[in-house]
Amino acid sequence: MISKRNIELFDSAARGHAKKELLTMNSRKVVVIGAGFSGLAAAERLNAAGMQVTVLEARDRVGGRARTEQQADDIWLDYGGQWLGPGQDEMYALAKRLGHSTWPMYVAGKNRTLFSGRLGAYRGSIPFNLPLAALRSLGYAFLRLSWLLRSIDEESPWLSPRAVELDNQTVGDWMREHVRHPDALSVFSISVKSVFAAHPDDISLLHALFYFRSGGGFFSLVESEGGAQQDRLERGVQPLAESYAELLRTRGVKILLSNPVRRIEQQIDKVKVITGLAEWECASVICAAPPALASDIEFDPPLPDEKQRLLHNLQPGCAIKCFATYKTPFWRKQGWSGSAVSDQPPVHICFDVTPPDESRGILMGFIEGREGVEYSERSSDERKMAFLRALESWFGAEAASPIAYYDHSWRQDEWARGCYAGVAAPGHWTSVGHVIREPSGRIFWAGTETSTKWNGYFEGAVRAGKRAAAEVIEGLAQAG
Repeated sequence: MISKRNIELFDSAARGHAKKELLTMNSRKVVVIGAGFSGLAAAERLNAAGMQVTVLEARDRVGGRARTEQQADDIWLDYGGQWLGPGQDEMYALAKRLGHSTWPMYVAGKNRTLFSGRLGAYRGSIPFNLPLAALRSLGYAFLRLSWLLRSIDEESPWLSPRAVELDNQTVGDWMREHVRHPDALSVFSISVKSVFAAHPDDISLLHALFYFRSGGGFFSLVESEGGAQQDRLERGVQPLAESYAELLRTRGVKILLSNPVRRIEQQIDKVKVITGLAEWECASVICAAPPALASDIEFDPPLPDEKQRLLHNLQPGCAIKCFATYKTPFWRKQGWSGSAVSDQPPVHICFDVTPPDESRGILMGFIEGREGVEYSERSSDERKMAFLRALESWFGAEAASPIAYYDHSWRQDEWARGCYAGVAAPGHWTSVGHVIREPSGRIFWAGTETSTKWNGYFEGAVRAGKRAAAEVIEGLAQAG
């Protein structure tokens, strides 16, 4: 006869065995949230370590904040991030490995300026055609900025000397103190807007200094030749993400589109990830979604308060990309590079983004920051008028009559809500910055905002994805 005690012992052993089996079953399973470059890089590293990887993407495409559109007239446009530059070794290596060639931005000729109502021309990255007093003001500001950059702790900005002081002021505060000439102030302000897609008064000075440092310095981020705007990818950046995803699929990685994650439940021995369509059980999760979107996910148990505040704090900037296409790049025959900078709102900068094998010409400009927010609420026709008005002021009447116009507002993108990356307001880094990469139980954090190198860029996204994957692999090895 089997006693009641023996039955209880049998049941207990069975439950323990089942729990062990469940843990073993889930221990090699990892869910990655987001199929941008960070999520894909994490998936590749996990897959190489023998993990069973499922990537869940809210969009109906891969690439995240890389978006390339093929137009009806066979013009292709990078609506999202589009440039590579020296030091972005991971992205160059990825492009080479997957057979995607690069080509340099067109920089021949003179650049256009329009400051204080005066049209001018210059070559290189600094508008030396400004008044001497403005150049002196800029030179002083750049020296001060370079001195500050040397003091920033790239790994832990909150540990930098004078971190609290730097974090409690905005970039705008610092500019008004150190950049006195109005034209110099305009150049500096436009440069900051072009890097962050945010107004200088909305950016922590410590955040800006860390961001510049992570990308190799201020000039590295604003220059074309030799800087972060040096090269383009043939046929655009999203096709590179698509090739990457296809490679991962051939290796057994599941990439499921149109599956926005709604809820993550952590239990002692597993994690449950829930979308509106299905749910998955796994040992660990890597969240590679932008912070503004990650903060919308319901977590059970809730994330620590500091982590919640961090995600909420890193709101994205705002940029509208405007494109005008022409029968020919007429500005080149006139000796212009197609690059321009102006203090006249709302379009402050412009580039020639014509591919080398294209006979037509393409000019691209940005409406950014607070002006981007305002014009996101306006019609495409109003944005077109503003853009063409700026182009005409720089390159003459011919610029007012393109054969086509296109634009894209990232603020209206449901799964981005802005770009280029999360921007920290004053007080962020010294209050909650220390938890930026800290795992939340079985949840690990990727995404370009978590990178210490090339933060905000695709390069930073790839590096962050690989780092988060390494943390997962190490954590599971220790648990085993």
